[in-house]
Amino acid sequence: MKELPKINQLKDFQAIIRYGSINTASQALFKTQPALTRSIQELERILGVTLLSRGPNGMTLTEMGRIFEPRADAMINDMERAVDELHQLSRQSQGNVAFGCSHLPAFSILPSLINKFQEQNPTANITIIEGQLCELMTSLRLGRLDFFIGIASPEMSLNEFIVTSSVNTEFCIIARKSHPLSNSRSLSELQGAKWFFPSARTGYYKNLERFIFPKGRTEKDIVIFGDSMSIGEQLIISEDYLFIAPKAILGISYIKEFISTIPIKEKLPDASYILLYKSEKVVTPLAKQLIDKINEACFTFLS
Repeated sequence: MKELPKINQLKDFQAIIRYGSINTASQALFKTQPALTRSIQELERILGVTLLSRGPNGMTLTEMGRIFEPRADAMINDMERAVDELHQLSRQSQGNVAFGCSHLPAFSILPSLINKFQEQNPTANITIIEGQLCELMTSLRLGRLDFFIGIASPEMSLNEFIVTSSVNTEFCIIARKSHPLSNSRSLSELQGAKWFFPSARTGYYKNLERFIFPKGRTEKDIVIFGDSMSIGEQLIISEDYLFIAPKAILGISYIKEFISTIPIKEKLPDASYILLYKSEKVVTPLAKQLIDKINEACFTFLS
């Protein structure tokens, strides 16, 4: 069998990419520069290729390095997850859970659910990344995220994932109560309005943008893109921006008194909310416990 890289060599390689130089990476890893240089040289010897080159802007990936980087990331993630799962099963630790979610779950039932989950698992480390599926797909594939809950992207193949839940949800246009356009009856009456859209290169919200602006945006149409619902909330309530959201958002107690739907005649496309994880990845007991709780709470809320 050919000699294989060591996990520490892969982590050293990952650190240099992250920090951009051997000097900064060595400080972050508490290693000397010569030791880090030897580690990378040994990794390149084992692989038989050059991974990094030194330039005026620091260390950069070679063509072979760009090919190898996602593989190295996946190997490190898989190893860390495997160790974490064994620790969970042997009760040495409560472990780590990292997941992605789109805006409505993050905005509605997840804060309370996560708080209760953390109280039940006080030593668990929970990481939540807010965003759309198209933006988080790479992290799911590389194992950086245990699972995702949010809007499905119909144009994206999900063959490599297990979808545990799916529910169609009706969407509407949301505005603050007493918004000047709150009585509009058609999309044509909303020309020149201000909009807040989640960031998405593809998927439901990108298709919605085409639905709202079938002939393209005019100079009067103002659109801000972002993944921060706290900013979006302030833009809607304080600055008269419009937002596309599931009608279920009107059931959130602390915000429903401030917002209302605009009763346009056009029916917005429904969206499917799903929860999925990579089929080849073993879900840790802690992640499975959280998945079950989210499935029960979120999809009851959305139905």
